[in-house]
Amino acid sequence: AYPLVITLQKFLIMLDGTIGNSFFEKFYDARELSNMEVVNAPTLVRNCIRTKEVTYEKFCSIYWPHFNANLTNKLDSSRVFTEIMSHIKGGLRSGNSYDGRLNAEDYVKLSEGRASALSSHERQMIYDIFQDYEKMKGENGEFDMADVVVDLHDRLQNERYEGDIMDFVYIDEVQDLTMRQIALFKHVCKNVSEGFVFCGDTAQTIARGIDFRFEDIRSLFYNEFVLESKCETNHGKKEKGQISKNFHLSQNFRTHDGVLRLAQSVIDLLYNFFPSFVDILCPETSLIYGEAPIWLESDNEDNAVAKIFTNSGNAGAHMVGFGAEQVILVRDDPAKNEILKYVGKQALVLTIVECKGLEFQDVLLYNFFGSSPLKNQWRVVYEFMKEQGLLDASCPSPSFKQAKHNIMCSELKQLYVAITRTRQRLWICENVKEFSEPVFNYWKRKCLVQVRKLDDSLAQAMQVASSSEEWKSRGYKLLHQDNYEMATICFERANDTYGEKLAKALGLRANADRLHGSNPEMASIAR
Repeated sequence: AYPLVITLQKFLIMLDGTIGNSFFEKFYDARELSNMEVVNAPTLVRNCIRTKEVTYEKFCSIYWPHFNANLTNKLDSSRVFTEIMSHIKGGLRSGNSYDGRLNAEDYVKLSEGRASALSSHERQMIYDIFQDYEKMKGENGEFDMADVVVDLHDRLQNERYEGDIMDFVYIDEVQDLTMRQIALFKHVCKNVSEGFVFCGDTAQTIARGIDFRFEDIRSLFYNEFVLESKCETNHGKKEKGQISKNFHLSQNFRTHDGVLRLAQSVIDLLYNFFPSFVDILCPETSLIYGEAPIWLESDNEDNAVAKIFTNSGNAGAHMVGFGAEQVILVRDDPAKNEILKYVGKQALVLTIVECKGLEFQDVLLYNFFGSSPLKNQWRVVYEFMKEQGLLDASCPSPSFKQAKHNIMCSELKQLYVAITRTRQRLWICENVKEFSEPVFNYWKRKCLVQVRKLDDSLAQAMQVASSSEEWKSRGYKLLHQDNYEMATICFERANDTYGEKLAKALGLRANADRLHGSNPEMASIAR
């Protein structure tokens, strides 16, 4: 029934089932094929994606260690995965290649573009890894989502699409899609003049494997949607079309101005250091007044989180813990596991990637700079401060170099996402003063943060209780994002036995799927 609201994966599965032979059929094993009568096709496809798709996590854990160490030691796995998915197999130019993949020569030539942060030598190394990856993936009988998209484009060129035609297509969070994924929508909607709305934020491009700018999507839309549509209606004769309009939604109805000002300061750094990697827009505004976020200082900074959740020896205080509308944000899984030792089930702990698309009343951002791969290279912020008159020009500061500091672009986007997850209160806590000091000084000079001592009274004030219904609601939100561990905690706090069992069961299945790639024997036992 329409209006149809679906995920990108669901759209790809539906499109795959509409045109000729399914891409996924060649990946079914004999046992699954023998059960075709009792298991329907969509279930088979979902199972196939769950077990055979190469995600970023699988790429890192299973594939990356097997590549040439002379190459991997000089490159970041996230950057390589992004280049493969967004440029070699998913970029604007890859659609012009006969097999949907850029050849080595064309890919290396991308270094000549103004927005390139990679040298031709680095691109050649990445392409060598790509070739090893494709070979290993084929031997493992696996695929990535770019393979699905390439196959769909190939089939749509050779077979007529006879599925439903949409009048309007609205794509939210478009920054999480590759150009070739977006190009598929031209086949399901012919209303090019007013039938498409693409909504997103390039400052939030932290999805693994995605490199996105709105300028790219405008170019794609003009060349592959508008011009192709004009060509079809004029019997093959090309005719100029109208370039799509950009609308900037600058009014923020969710977050107060104290948080928005801090977020804008991060955007300003992105504009200054990486103008080609983010769309330059007017600052967001809010009609809601709010206090500046709090920078927490603690006597024993290594145990700041422990102080909040153990009452710091104050036996008379009532322990509430964080509620369903509060979260601790950390960089990655190792940091998450470390924090969970202190927190247990008293708070939700998510990585920045996991929290994308979610929002909370209160956010505690823990040790972002202390765990950053940039380490003391954050000092390059002092250069920007001098340009803005926020620092004496005679103060020593390192010069910004694109090749040396290119990872800073991703770091700033992650920081922006973390800051904008909160609706009300934001606390920032660091345990390595040396690494956090440059950005802290930048924020302090602009009066964007207030410094507070983390004592027992503040620790108590930070904690807010939630009802069973609130915990249950949060549990299902996390469940839909495949975050089974945190969903389980929510259902336990809600006393929801069914939800708890469901989350645990789905978590066990996900663990078995992960084991399948590295240890099939153990995976079958886990299943």
